Order: sequence, then structure tokens, then C-alpha cells
Amino acid sequence: MTTLHTNAAARVERIVRAQLSAALAGARPRRILIKPNWVMHEVDPRWPIAAMITDSRVVDAVARGCLDQFPTATVLVGDCPELRASWPLMRRQSGLDAVIERLVAEYGDRIAFRDLRKEVCREVDGRLVPEDSVEHGDAAGYREVQLRATSHLEPLSSQADAFSIHDHDVNTTRQYHRPGDHRYLVCQSVLDADLIVNLPKWKAHSKAGLTGALKNLVGINGDKSYLPHFRRGSPKWGGDEYVDDGRWLYWLQNNLHLMVKGTIALDLLRPAWRIVKSIENARRRRARTRAMPADFYVVGGSWYGNQTLWRMVYDLNLVVQCVDRHGALQPSPQRDYFCIVDGLVSGGGDGPLKATPVDTDMLICGHDPFAVDAVLAWCMGFDPDAIPLVERRHQYLGPQWGTFDWRTMRLEVDGRITALAESSINFAFEPPPGWLGHVERHRPQPAA
Repeated sequence: MTTLHTNAAARVERIVRAQLSAALAGARPRRILIKPNWVMHEVDPRWPIAAMITDSRVVDAVARGCLDQFPTATVLVGDCPELRASWPLMRRQSGLDAVIERLVAEYGDRIAFRDLRKEVCREVDGRLVPEDSVEHGDAAGYREVQLRATSHLEPLSSQADAFSIHDHDVNTTRQYHRPGDHRYLVCQSVLDADLIVNLPKWKAHSKAGLTGALKNLVGINGDKSYLPHFRRGSPKWGGDEYVDDGRWLYWLQNNLHLMVKGTIALDLLRPAWRIVKSIENARRRRARTRAMPADFYVVGGSWYGNQTLWRMVYDLNLVVQCVDRHGALQPSPQRDYFCIVDGLVSGGGDGPLKATPVDTDMLICGHDPFAVDAVLAWCMGFDPDAIPLVERRHQYLGPQWGTFDWRTMRLEVDGRITALAESSINFAFEPPPGWLGHVERHRPQPAA
């Protein structure tokens, strides 16, 4: 059963220790991986780091709880941030440096913190260039996991030539996903773990609707070139990169940007492009064709019609659940799993990188990531059936998880059992721009 704890900031450690003790009473792990959300450092005070990454207080409490509950185990706290993220800056901004110093002083080599990315970059004149001077990478290495036709992407594999992800070589992405051939580059430390404690940050997400237990596991993959995020083009062209309305403008925008990115032509074309956008914005304001903001332009599958991302996310959850340490998919779970969602300060709006703070002051815990995310959606004021990541759960190919009807699901709120559909909790998160008018439990009506 998923449990919710309100007024959590004042009692983080007490909640965490009680949850770990109850949920993992029979576990005997030797290697524990704690997987926070360390997606990006703060680049603009409008989108503070408190609403972007897992709170260091939660990381601290979970690490201590695991080390004390399992005194013979070792703990690795690690994630694969965005390619251009500065993990040293992120640590300083979030207070994680002090947490690391205290825990290493107290527990020695039983605990380690690691940026698990295979490659780190910095942005120079609009281009990403390798940054080799920063310590990173999984000390245990990486393993290419082959899911073959068991991949949730297999039904789309005839469109493999359309798979794409921004800021990466799409030819590489398509190389890893073909009919009957679907591969991911997974951190070996993930596969070696006997217990994974998933620590997502509760946020709205431009491509997934929300990011919680399921989406957070994208960070077990060391090279994001392996991760299809969308299919190029609009639905009428067989893709899910952007909506059909205005698709020629989107096509022009995206292809021009790819052609001139990192060149002087980008600066020369900007004034003309602003004029084109202002004309299109005026047309949208007159037409009122949908609730999406008139000045929002879909890029990279950032809308409610993205039917590629949830499949990739399901694949990585299947890896965590059922792939053994040698990279082979097994029919049964290969490690213990538990999730504690950081909702001390959550993120609404255009997450994950431009999330605005929401004072939720909650911790949400559970064994089933689909159930956890259904609860998050409801408490955000979203309709779980309007979010493919949750709604498609019956297509998940692993055991045990996702086999519920959220309408009859029960949860525990501060020790009291209630039906999710009867819960009055509604923080009324602002949806991501591409989801406005499509994900809210009470859909806003278009203006007359």
C-alpha cells in the first residue's frame, strides 16, 4: 500500500526510518543503491534547485537509515544527471556537500556518492563539448542490456528510423533500437545492487506529464543516446514530436535549428523567426483551438500526445526489477525495491528543468512505482488516466507492478486508510504547457 506523510519536513528522519524498517524487514542486502534525482544544477532563480532535485535532507535520512538497518551492507548514492549538468555546483547549491562530508566521516568506506554519467559536457557557444576534468562515471563500469522483443518499444520498432532525443546523435539512438533489438547502457552498480531505494523528486514533466517513481529510473542509464524520447514529426506524419496543428511551423523551427545550431546563422535568423512566431501567436489567440498557451512551441515530444517516452521508461523499470547482474532478463524480480518520493518542496509547471516550487511538504512511499505515480497524479489534481505513464500500466511486461485499478485503490495518509478516489488532497499543480487542458481532473473549458 502506498503511504503519504504530511507535514514531513519536521520529521523526515523519523518517517524514513519507520518506512524502511517496515518495508524492508526481511531484506538482507549486501549492496544498496540509492537513486536520487540529480537532473541539473540551478541555472535561474525562477526555477530553484529546491524544486528540481531530491532534497539533501531526504538523501541524508535514507542513507543513514540503510546503513544502520543493514550494518554489513555498503551504500552507493548515484545518478546520471543531464549531460551538461555541473554536479559539483549542484552539490554546493543543494547542501549535499555537507551531507557527504558528514556521512563519509561517520561511516567511512561503507558509503560513496557518485555522478554515474559515462560522459560529462559543458555548453560552449550553443554546442556541447566533453568535460573530462570532472570526476564521473560508474567505477563498476557499464553493461549493455539487451531486451530484444520484450522491450515496450517493440510495437513501434517499424518506426525506429524516427526515434530521437535532443542534444544527442539520433543515428546512435536508432542504432540501439531496431525490430527485435532494444539495448540500454546500464550502470553495473545498479545491476550489482541487492536493494534499490528510489528517491524521486515530485514534479510536473514536459514530456511525461509527471515525474515520480517511474521516470526517475531513466537515470540508471549511463549514456542518454540509448534513450528514445519521441518519434520525429506530428501524428499525421507518424510521429509524436509535436501536435498536428501548426506542424509545418514546428518542422521548420526544429530543422532550421538543427542546421544552424552553433553557427553565426542562428543569431542572424533570430529576428525573422521572432516575427514568424508573433504572427502565429496572434493566429492562435484568435482561433482558441486549444488550452495550450499561445506562445508555447512543442519541442522534443513535450506534450500529452507523446507515446514513445512511457515505453522507454517502462523498459528501464523492467531492467531494475528483472535484469540480473549479468545483464540477462529474468521472469522474476532480481532485487528488493522501495520508493520514497521527495515532496518536501515539489515542482509544478514546465518541469523538470523549469519547475516552479509547490509547498507540498510530503513524503510518499511504496513498493509499486505505478501505484506511487497514480497517487502523485491524483494529489497534483491530475487525472491518472490522462497520463500515459500511469494509464498504460497494464501493458507493463514485468511481474507484480501495475496490477490495480486506481479508482478502487486504497492508501494510507498519516496512518489513516482511505480510498484514493475519495481523497480530498489536491495541490492543483500547474500542468506542463503541452498538457494544459488535457490532464486536469476538472478540465478547464476553452474561452468562448
